[in-house]
Amino acid sequence: MNAAPRTSAPHTSAQARVRRAEAELAAAQLHLEHSARPWRERVVAHRAESIMLAGFATGMALALLPTRWWGRIGAVFGTVTAAAARSLLTPAVIGAAVTKMRAKTSAASDSDAH
Repeated sequence: MNAAPRTSAPHTSAQARVRRAEAELAAAQLHLEHSARPWRERVVAHRAESIMLAGFATGMALALLPTRWWGRIGAVFGTVTAAAARSLLTPAVIGAAVTKMRAKTSAASDSDAH
């Protein structure tokens, strides 16, 4: 049994797949920014109220939840934090986040200068 030659569409190169994935990512990011804009504007317009509401909710949680629950929450938080600190991906994620923040601040300062 001889294998018949493939007559399907030609294979796309890795660069073409990367470009297509980057284009899809950019489109998804643009869509997310567009859909989040009304929420962001609402939060910015009511920043003081949001901070006060968050403080009130936190105070109520501290007052009403038993101490044992806070101990469990702290234990879970500590366990997750320790696992993240031991992860090999942590330096890469932090580096990417810092780079993105620096790019945003430099872009903002460049636009302010012009």
